[in-house]
Amino acid sequence: MTTTTDNRTGQANGHARQPPPAGPLLDLPTYERFIDDGIADADARGTTVDHVTARRLAIWLAARPQSPVFARSLVQFVNTGAITQALRTQLRIHARSGNYPDRPQSGRLMEYCIARGAQTGPVSEDFSAICDQIDRADVMLADLRERTKNDLAPRQRAEPQADGPQVIAMARRDPQGRTVTIVLDAATANVAMYAITAHAREREAHLREVERYGQTLPDGSYGRANRQAIAAREARLAARLRAIEHAYRTALDPDAAHTPAERARTPSFACHMPDWEPEPD
Repeated sequence: MTTTTDNRTGQANGHARQPPPAGPLLDLPTYERFIDDGIADADARGTTVDHVTARRLAIWLAARPQSPVFARSLVQFVNTGAITQALRTQLRIHARSGNYPDRPQSGRLMEYCIARGAQTGPVSEDFSAICDQIDRADVMLADLRERTKNDLAPRQRAEPQADGPQVIAMARRDPQGRTVTIVLDAATANVAMYAITAHAREREAHLREVERYGQTLPDGSYGRANRQAIAAREARLAARLRAIEHAYRTALDPDAAHTPAERARTPSFACHMPDWEPEPD
């Protein structure tokens, strides 16, 4: 059987050659762990697996002995995210076969294909490269969690080249909820946190300035009410920024309860103001 690694840089069923992958595939046990996590996450949300988990399922299936038709359709999905009729047919056959050893994995991938509906084309031009980058980022995160759990020192990193280390900056939005997951490499995360902290300080300084000026205005006046509304908005925005800072510092040192010294006090009237937040200037 032609392996997945060999096919990812070639052509699939006559389609145009896809961009080369960003790196080598992971080992199968790692894919199995990530697949289990993706399935558990999907079950918790009550949805089908996401694009990345579906691709991991396809890679795992393609690494097993498969018929040539099934193997080619899996490889095409791994490269582009496109769902061919052959892939649907083969998944349906294997998911319904009581003798097929990979029936659960085929069933999960078939459910994903059904959920895609009529959207069977490529997910994106760089689908393979983006998923490879997410895979490597997940490996780094898993290693960091394991070393933190076992109280081990971080792995020593090689000195960066002249052009700097590779930048990892990815975001994944949960279409079923209101959350966005962001994955950054350590250097980029430090830069982002520096900007977030600086912006929080600016908001807090503006909050204090508006509060001081508002106290000089007559009670019940439009000017004072307007300053109160501005202060309430600034307090909410600063609180969100400080929450990100707190989460980041807690991730670096879970045992340290970090309370920013410069956290702005929330004015007493903030809870009575409408919860509208215009875009920052």
